[in-house]
Amino acid sequence: MGVVTAAFGGVLRDIVCNEIPRAFKDQQPYAVCAFAGGWVVVGAQALGLQDGWSMLAGAAVGSGLRALAMLSGVRLPQWSSGGDTGP
Repeated sequence: MGVVTAAFGGVLRDIVCNEIPRAFKDQQPYAVCAFAGGWVVVGAQALGLQDGWSMLAGAAVGSGLRALAMLSGVRLPQWSSGGDTGP
């Protein structure tokens, strides 16, 4: 649910504002960071941490990765269509 919320909340916002969604054109790792945070929650709960602490750990990891990606300028590989032949 966190991945869906992280990725498509911004998409819906941009669509309502009549803009091309930034999640589709800037190659920033929105969903990847949320996915990693979700797995931290699952792992923390499997280790027996209380729900509140595991949620806090997942939120910290997801937010930290997102902040790190923004500060360092990390980008995901650009999608290419099957019709691109290249040199």
